[in-house]
Amino acid sequence: MKFSIAAAAAAILFASVDAKTLLFPIPQSVSWTGSTNQLSNDFKITGAKNVHVKDAAKRYNKLIHKENWVQVQVTPKQTLKKGGYLSSLHIDVKNNNAKLDKGVDESYVLEVPAKGGKATLSAKTWVGALRGLETFSQLVQAKDGKKKGGKLVAHSAKITDAPTFEHRGILLDTSRNFYPVKDILRTIDAQAFNKMNVLHWHATDSQAWPFYFKSHPELSEKGAYSEEETYSSKDIKTIIKYGQSRGVRIILEIDMPAHTATIGESHPDYMICADKFWAPFAAEPPAGQLNPLHKKANKLVRDIVKEATETFPDSLYHTGGDEINTACWELDAGIQKYTKQHNMTTKEVWFEWTTDLLKYVTKTLKKTPIIWEDPVRDGGRYPKNTVIQSWIDPPSTYTKMGHDVIVSNFDYFYLDCGHGGWVGNDNRYDSPNQTESATDVFNYGGGGGSWCAPFKTWQRIYSYDYTHGIDKSHKGKILGGELAMWSEQTGPTVIDPRLWPRSAAAAETYWSGSYDKKGNRRTVKAVSERFYDWVYRMQARGINAEPVQPKYCATHPNACDLNDPSAA
Repeated sequence: MKFSIAAAAAAILFASVDAKTLLFPIPQSVSWTGSTNQLSNDFKITGAKNVHVKDAAKRYNKLIHKENWVQVQVTPKQTLKKGGYLSSLHIDVKNNNAKLDKGVDESYVLEVPAKGGKATLSAKTWVGALRGLETFSQLVQAKDGKKKGGKLVAHSAKITDAPTFEHRGILLDTSRNFYPVKDILRTIDAQAFNKMNVLHWHATDSQAWPFYFKSHPELSEKGAYSEEETYSSKDIKTIIKYGQSRGVRIILEIDMPAHTATIGESHPDYMICADKFWAPFAAEPPAGQLNPLHKKANKLVRDIVKEATETFPDSLYHTGGDEINTACWELDAGIQKYTKQHNMTTKEVWFEWTTDLLKYVTKTLKKTPIIWEDPVRDGGRYPKNTVIQSWIDPPSTYTKMGHDVIVSNFDYFYLDCGHGGWVGNDNRYDSPNQTESATDVFNYGGGGGSWCAPFKTWQRIYSYDYTHGIDKSHKGKILGGELAMWSEQTGPTVIDPRLWPRSAAAAETYWSGSYDKKGNRRTVKAVSERFYDWVYRMQARGINAEPVQPKYCATHPNACDLNDPSAA
């Protein structure tokens, strides 16, 4: 009889649940305190004072009830104590007026008490409160793993968290193919779920100019694919405001002086080689670069850069500057004369033009410029406050020079890679013998038309080490990274699966770092179960993330491993 009473008491105090709450990105410090607390029927989130935190509190309270999350990834069951009822989450923010910008404090402390009552979220800024709300939402799951009944529980824990890198972004190219505003906003939502904080808007390129400038409306009027495929002033403000509400900075890039052929639609006299077949003069079609010596062209550049920096509040502005083809400029008699008179190379004309633009951005417009690494890689030297976005060389190349670096190594972070070619009239796909041969490797293990094949898997992305080659003696540092979604073969119909979940793999390394606090390297093996479940949770939140394995694997742990775990 005594045993039965004791057993009944234990049943009340303890419950066997899928207790391994799978948080993503993994916080810097998590202390599980061994209880589950049921959310009360009138659970509320209180204390928010900043307008964005108020909106987020309502949004997340609605999300956790709608989501009613049941973990898909099977993990070992664990016995937890039954806590009390969780009545509220109280938010305390020290600075509700901090500017969402480079270096803003995003740290937070989240505590869900073991005995229920009131959970607390404290943050130094309102941006940190947004990050803490995302973590809290992931702590909440359906009671007993059952959607029916609508009861929710939160596992008790104390979480202390902050990002490893301050710059955690996605580059979205809206020139090659156009994305409706709703797709950009959904991308920002997904970024916020993954604690990413930068959308690098590569707004224009040689193929189209969809971005409206009040100072030069002719650029989009003549350069956009259509009137419908244009971002109006209202659209631009909507995107900036939406990003602000999710803690995502919108950093604009107007790439130049290359990647500008579409300017020729409205200002043909500003261009060089725009009338030539692309292959000898550009990285991809069409050819055409701004004339660096044309006074009116340079006036246009200053006009649009001024308007861009006034429209976008971020302290960083991306000036572009990649993939100059000097063979294009060398066709121009004026440039030939200029280089001869000044005893310069054509590349040095590029370096001079870039120096003038960076000085204008820094001195006149009071912004910090970002440039692609190309002019530095080719020999140009610029002020150390210029941020370098590296995509070819190791980032240590530039931290050693004293520059801060944003990492976008093409061999890890270019999400367009591995989808074959897109240029027309390409007979390399013809395989006469329909089998690999010495004269046909293109279709058999080769690039298949993709210059940067193979496809960059989430595992490869996760394996990148941002600290590799970075020495304490370097005067520059790694600000963080960006995945690049170049859009030659991507558009609104496929944007979600191209970005997600691969971007989530990078997001964890941006936020949590390549190493844990004990100095242990984060591995694909260790992250797998959290990552697999996160894919399903993103899908449940309306992000059409690409499946990464059969669902069978999530419901049968280790059954899909490459190596037999029992043999280890």
